[in-house]
Order: sequence, then C-alpha cells, then structure tokens
Amino acid sequence: MSEQEQSTEEKILAAAEETFVKDGFEGARMQNIANKAGINKAMLHYYFRSKEMLFEKIFEMKSKFFFPAVKDMMKREDTTFIEKMEEFVEGYINFLTRYPFIPFFVVRTVNSSGTQGFIEKLPFKAQLAESVFISYQKDREQGVVAEIDPNQFLISVIGMCVFPFLGKPILKVVFEMEESNFESMMRSRIPELKLYIRKILTP
Repeated sequence: MSEQEQSTEEKILAAAEETFVKDGFEGARMQNIANKAGINKAMLHYYFRSKEMLFEKIFEMKSKFFFPAVKDMMKREDTTFIEKMEEFVEGYINFLTRYPFIPFFVVRTVNSSGTQGFIEKLPFKAQLAESVFISYQKDREQGVVAEIDPNQFLISVIGMCVFPFLGKPILKVVFEMEESNFESMMRSRIPELKLYIRKILTP
C-alpha cells in the first residue's frame, strides 16, 4: 500500500470512528463518512465495500489492544485475582464508554446468519476465559477468594459491564438523562462494580 493510499485509509477510519461514536452503527451513513474523510463515496467503497466491513476494521483495531492486555494482566504475579477483576471492569467500561457503538454491532452481527467468519475474528477466545480460570484457581488454592464458578462469575461481570450500553436508550428514558449524564453514570459504575466484585470474591 502506497503512502497516499495509507493516508486515505487512515482518514476514512478516523472519519468512520467519529461517525460511529456520534451516530451509532445504525445511524451512520457511508456518504457522511466519505464527506468527513474528504473523498467521494465511490472512493470510500473502493477501500471498504460496506459499512459492516468498515466497522469490522475499526473493531479489530480497537479490541486488539484491550483484550490481549487482559490476558497479560491475568498472568501477572504481583496482583490478586480480585485486583485483576477490578482492573478488568475499569478497563472494560472505559473501553465501552469510548466506543459505545461496539456492543450493538457485535450482538446484532453474531445473531445473524452466516457470521461464523466474524465470530472467529472476535478476541473473546477460549484462552481469555482460561486465563481467568487459572488466575482464580491459584488464589482459591491459597484461600484468598471464595469458592465460586469462575465461568459464571466472568459471564456476570461482563454482563454487568455491557448491559447498560445495550440498554442505554431505555436507561436514558427511565432516569431522564442526557448523553453526558449517561457517561457520568458509567464512570461512577466502576467503583460500584468493584465493590460487588470484592463482596462476591472475599471469603
């Protein structure tokens, strides 16, 4: 890829990310993305044939940094399992707050037919769950965490992090809040979830 092509692709990705954050995946329009990138729509389709392909590229770029970092964090010897899960919650909510369009697209896509290729690209591999289990088991053997089902625990933690973003339209109506208020609620949710984690895991 030439420098000019790389520069054009970078402009497209930056414009798409800004558009997805502002309008969500469903509300984003390829024409708007092309306009932001300073190119015509035909050029945009030359680089990315569909909005889905464009999103997948952005998702791959963003998630490849966060989820491998989680695996590395779980292998660290200088922190307890409770501390690791607290760090996971903080990182995950910050990640979703920055890229709130991601949960909607992932859930919609994986529940559609013919999406095995996309699922294979997801960073939620078995190794991630395995690294959580190994870290938990080590602390369990030392008696510093309560006896739980680590798989169920991981599902619960991920659910508590992701659900507010999937249910944001409902929550904004229920709590009568603007977008900035929702972001503030998610930030304050971090210490709340850390408290839950400690209560669940402390023997």
